[in-house]
Amino acid sequence: MRIAVTGADGFIGRYLLPILLAQGHQVAAVSRRAGHLPQPGLSWLQADLLDAGQIRQAMAEAEAECLIHLAWFVEHGRFWTAAENFAWCDATAGLLAAFNEFGGKRAVLAGTCAEYDWNYGYCVEGKTPTVPATLYGKCKDAARQFAEHFCRDNGIEWVWGRIFTPYGPGEPAGRFVPSVLSAMGRGDVLKCSHGRQFRDFLHASDVAAAFAHLAANTPATGVFNIASGEPMRLADIVAICAGLFEAVPAVEFGAVPVAEFDPLMLVGCADKLAATGWAARISIRDGLADYRIKINELKGSE
Repeated sequence: MRIAVTGADGFIGRYLLPILLAQGHQVAAVSRRAGHLPQPGLSWLQADLLDAGQIRQAMAEAEAECLIHLAWFVEHGRFWTAAENFAWCDATAGLLAAFNEFGGKRAVLAGTCAEYDWNYGYCVEGKTPTVPATLYGKCKDAARQFAEHFCRDNGIEWVWGRIFTPYGPGEPAGRFVPSVLSAMGRGDVLKCSHGRQFRDFLHASDVAAAFAHLAANTPATGVFNIASGEPMRLADIVAICAGLFEAVPAVEFGAVPVAEFDPLMLVGCADKLAATGWAARISIRDGLADYRIKINELKGSE
């Protein structure tokens, strides 16, 4: 299958490309940056997806049967409230229109758990209300509504994958897991929140595998949680990370205030995705242990 991937050099995209290539697909990877080297089965298309003309040109060159749209504004610390969310909502609409114009048949788009009403804690597709608390969530949900109606009206199979809490090498250093591992690796006192929040952690390679599966390995359509379905307290994640070090790291819980909109529990039901034949492969303990090794390797190469 010929598959176009936006956000191909982003956090999840870098895990996704090797999976698609290993499955034998022809991949057109879309990136704003130049200088990527092609390889068998993989071509790179340079395009700014905020430019309608460049979107159309990229889809014309891709000639893709399937689209996996991962690109969005996700700058750590800014994306929740950034005005760029509006532009990416519009860009998603323009991308789908161009994909349709050049013969696209199946669109798989990245959504977010931020679309749900966080007062419910445990989120189930089609049951938990979509009442976003943030601008990011509102714009993602608006893009989802457009995608659903546009694809149905134009005979395109559509899938919307709501990502919960991905982690793994390559994520922004300021996020929870890398900040915990880095502080412990330096021997610093780890200052964090109370740690009682429950989250749904899924390794980035499993997130990427879920998108590859939804794109090419199942005819299922609609909204799917990209989640483990397993609640993990942040304090327990800290404890697992601490167990990876010989010396017991110092941790100061409650030193960092919790954001006003931060829910105590945010976990996704993964039953619908599992029913299509997908399953996570990396346990949280194995994923964190590998993550620590990768961080050490990066330090050794500096």
